[in-house]
Amino acid sequence: MIRGLSASANRQIAVFERNHGLPAGELAYALARWIAAARRPPGDFDLFCERDDTDLRNYDFHVRTLLEITVHALTRTARRELIAVIRPADARVLDRTVHNPLTSPELPWWLRRIHT
Repeated sequence: MIRGLSASANRQIAVFERNHGLPAGELAYALARWIAAARRPPGDFDLFCERDDTDLRNYDFHVRTLLEITVHALTRTARRELIAVIRPADARVLDRTVHNPLTSPELPWWLRRIHT
């Protein structure tokens, strides 16, 4: 269960996890990791917070990438709910990091940031 989401959104997330072979609660864990990373002191900031077993079966994924994949798998209403829960952590990460000009512009924004 992810606090702040409706029962319907949480059910959709559970179905997503099951359909992709993820352990129950994996998305809640990814969200907690992302929020925790955003709250860490600047000198102790873990922007990368990767999960080596959240591979959607074959690849290593950044926890924010997993959250983004999930967002796009939900219905419009559930998507809005999850984005509203993710948004404060995203804003904090954006405020505490800068764009890395050496990264590929094709990467998602969270993979193109460096902490200051």
